[in-house]
Amino acid sequence: MRTLLSALLIALVISGCSQAEQKENTSPDKILNKNGQVSNKNSLEEAEKVIKALLNPLSTRGIKVKSVKATQEVKVPGFKTFEVDLIDNRNHRELKRYIFINTEDKYIALQIFKYSIKGKSVILQTLKPKNAEKPLKVNISFIKEIDKELTRANIPHVVGKGEKKVYIVWDVFCPFCYGHFNQVEEIAKKNNVEIHMIPLAVHGENSIKGLVYYTKLAREKGTAEALKELYNMGNGDFMKYAKTLENKIKRQKEITPDQEKIIKTIKDIEVKLVKNGVRATPTLIYAPPGENRGTIHVGFMPIDKLIKEK
Repeated sequence: MRTLLSALLIALVISGCSQAEQKENTSPDKILNKNGQVSNKNSLEEAEKVIKALLNPLSTRGIKVKSVKATQEVKVPGFKTFEVDLIDNRNHRELKRYIFINTEDKYIALQIFKYSIKGKSVILQTLKPKNAEKPLKVNISFIKEIDKELTRANIPHVVGKGEKKVYIVWDVFCPFCYGHFNQVEEIAKKNNVEIHMIPLAVHGENSIKGLVYYTKLAREKGTAEALKELYNMGNGDFMKYAKTLENKIKRQKEITPDQEKIIKTIKDIEVKLVKNGVRATPTLIYAPPGENRGTIHVGFMPIDKLIKEK
């Protein structure tokens, strides 16, 4: 196995003019590391500061640096390895990554691969910590209140019955959601859970009109059957389904007072979801029975795996 740098190395001078408090004639003390090599006893602390400064722009995307620490878990010749713990609030998860600084404290690599050659193929393996990603435990009481609001508005949204409740944030024009419309009832039965379909109109007015159409279907046939009927509009072909649904929406008559109430509820729910950091479909939300702290997952994941979370 050999080592391949996957990212451009950025030349960073750890000790330089930017270190305002460091005088030119200062000669830092030297210590021996575990390998018997001479190193600056302040170099690790300085490296951590550089890594934090480098990652600081991620804060504009809701990602904050929780900690930076040197580690011996992964050893790359010529580099010191640092484990960075990041909190990604926007996607409700904690991330662990490695960042590498060369032993001369001049260069930094954001990612390194190990590679091997098998025949004509090059196999790449990213160097990353164990448990590199895990969901954050957050208060999900907001989704329970939204659930009650949907019930009060007579918008059918529950499939199955069970002590464990899984909330799926969805949209009628979400292609990833559409692929599961005909499976929701089966998934609920198989895992003995209640699935609560929470609408989020991520595609604007078309989504709102589509959700009004869904509500009419669901009131007539129930949530599971309404989802299956939506699926059957395209028989697995999302583009065909979307075109069919759009045509049905266009044929709808003037908005009735009842539909206005549905639209208001959908818009109110959208505001509350976004306020609590839920902006994408599908998103799965779950907390063990009787608890208000749970996890939020952007994208689908196996329900049987989700409900095992504690």
